[in-house]
Amino acid sequence: MKTIGSKFLVIMICLFGVLDAFSAPGPPMPNGRKPQPPPGLPIDENLYIVFIIALLFGIYIIYKYQLKTKSPI
Repeated sequence: MKTIGSKFLVIMICLFGVLDAFSAPGPPMPNGRKPQPPPGLPIDENLYIVFIIALLFGIYIIYKYQLKTKSPI
């Protein structure tokens, strides 16, 4: 069983090595112009919702941890 696992590992390493060699081409050579700026994406939009979800998840984890641990009398 151990030789099957090692053979599988060697085959997977070889396959991923070949796939890496034939992956996407490199970036084009610069031609003196400035690159285009990235599109303007709003990263602050609905940030309060993410904060509330993170706060509720933190409270849930703390509550769950306190239920698992036994407190001394």
